[in-house]
Amino acid sequence: MEKNHKCKDPFFSRHYLDIYGSRISSPDEQNRNGNRNKKPVVIFLTGGAWIIGYRMWGTLLGRALAPFGILVIAPDYRNFPQVNIEGMVQDIDLSIQWVFDHVEDYGGDKEKVVLVGQSAGAHIGGVVVAMKVLDWLRTERRKMETSAKCKEQEVDDVQNESRVQMSPLKSTYSVQQLCGFISTSSPHNLVTMRPVFHHLGLNASLQRRIFGGLGDDQDNSLVQNEYVFEKWSPYHLVMKSHMEYVNLSELSGKVCSGVDEFKDIFPRCCVIHGTLDKTVPVSEAIAFISLLKKLNIHTVLKMYEGWSHTDPILEAPMRGNHSYHRDIYELTCLWTERKEKREGIGEHERIPMRSRHLTLFDERHPMLQPICPSVLVEAARFCNPF
Repeated sequence: MEKNHKCKDPFFSRHYLDIYGSRISSPDEQNRNGNRNKKPVVIFLTGGAWIIGYRMWGTLLGRALAPFGILVIAPDYRNFPQVNIEGMVQDIDLSIQWVFDHVEDYGGDKEKVVLVGQSAGAHIGGVVVAMKVLDWLRTERRKMETSAKCKEQEVDDVQNESRVQMSPLKSTYSVQQLCGFISTSSPHNLVTMRPVFHHLGLNASLQRRIFGGLGDDQDNSLVQNEYVFEKWSPYHLVMKSHMEYVNLSELSGKVCSGVDEFKDIFPRCCVIHGTLDKTVPVSEAIAFISLLKKLNIHTVLKMYEGWSHTDPILEAPMRGNHSYHRDIYELTCLWTERKEKREGIGEHERIPMRSRHLTLFDERHPMLQPICPSVLVEAARFCNPF
């Protein structure tokens, strides 16, 4: 599915997305009046080390969730060396905008959108979410400064510094429109991940090129090259967001800690990680979840015992283990239904682990049967570089 109808890209373009699902609702998905309910939407951002990512990695997720009334959208994004991380972030940001603008044409509900990412896709998704929060906070701050006619040089300097640190995104949707964000096997902190990347074959120069540095070792560029890892790190962007919120609280005369209100700016979050992940150590998930909990951001941590980096999206579902898909389904139902109740759309008591509009997630469904014999999956796991 092409994201931009006005300007058709050539066949080899990465500006396309796949939609898994149907405009037609099953009897279980219809309300009491027999009308078709719009479907919850999962945007799945695939991984690939920022170099080999491709939207087809979302096929197994789409195959698993579509039969149960979830519309799954897997957007593509340009990889390195075609662009660096800034271009990837812009691609995903505009993909999310496309979903909000057009998903109801395909039977989805733009009020029930959950963002899910795996590996590099989860990293990019985390950057987009944190950047949208930063953009919102800085917009609020500019409005407040303008209304208060705040002209102090110190404030102007802080604001100008913020503008230099992160360019604003081009989209117009609000981060609060996302019902939740599920981050899977993600490198949340690029600074601590640098030696891990190097061990996996991404040397220091290549890392700097991917994340926007100059890629050389000249002394006059070293500071800028080191800064880009914090600039594009979800861990550091969340901390920056909180600092911006504290500054905004001080400017408005409110209590500067303000953590209980800060959490409401972010969508609900879930961090998922395999305990045997050798590509992104499990310590990444633990450190990130600790930060989110410290800031009282709504967060769930799910550890998959004995799972590798790619087990959630590849080996496990091919063997018929859909624990990851079930978790995404249940969180999507929970988060989207909570939004309904918060907006007063429905008054019925929530049925645990499912939406009253959707069918139960049943792993006996034909689409959830094993695809490949276990012995072949294990052989492929041996050859898998991740």
